Amino acid sequence: MESVLDVGVGSGIFLACLARLGAKNLWGVDISASALNATEDLLRQEVPTVPRHLLEGDMWCPLDPKQRFDVIVANLPHFPANIIPNDRPKTWTGGEGRILMNRFIQALPQRLQPNGIAFITHHDLVGLTATMQCIRSSGLEGKTVSQWTVFESPERMSAVSPQVILEGNETLEYFGGYAFIDARTIAITLNG
Repeated sequence: MESVLDVGVGSGIFLACLARLGAKNLWGVDISASALNATEDLLRQEVPTVPRHLLEGDMWCPLDPKQRFDVIVANLPHFPANIIPNDRPKTWTGGEGRILMNRFIQALPQRLQPNGIAFITHHDLVGLTATMQCIRSSGLEGKTVSQWTVFESPERMSAVSPQVILEGNETLEYFGGYAFIDARTIAITLNG
C-alpha cells in the first residue's frame, strides 16, 4: 500500500491506522484547519516517520487532478439534514448528504489506482439504492463489508424532510416512537 488518502480526514485516526498497516505515503484533505492540526498532532505522535501531506480544501480540489491512490477512505458528514452537533465546527454538516456522496463516488474512477480500493461509511437514510446506482453508473463495483443498526433521535429525524425519508427508507424501522436505520461500510473498486 504505497499511497493512501483520507477525504474529510478529521482527527486523522484512519490515516494513523493505515500507516500502521503499512501505508508509505499519507494524504489527508479537510475543509477545517483545526482538523488538519489535530491530524498532524496524531500522526506526529503515532507514526512520526511516515511521510504525510495534509491539505486544506474541499474534497478533491486541493489534490493534483492526475494523482491516484491505492486506498481511499471517507467518513463524510452525509446525514441528510442540516444538524451540527455541539461538539462539531460549523463546517461539519450533513445537509448535502446525497450531493457529497455522489461527488465523492463520481471522482473515484480518476482517483483510484487500477487495483485500488475505497472505503466509505454510509448512513442508509441518504439512500442505499441511490448510492449503489451512483457506484455502478460511475463504472465501479461496491459491496457492504460491515453493517450495523443505529438509533436516530426524534430531534434528528424531525430535521429530515419527508421526501428524504420516503426516498431513503430501505432499512428504516420504527419501534414505538423510536427510529432505527442501518449504517455500513462500503468497499468500492474499479469495475473489471
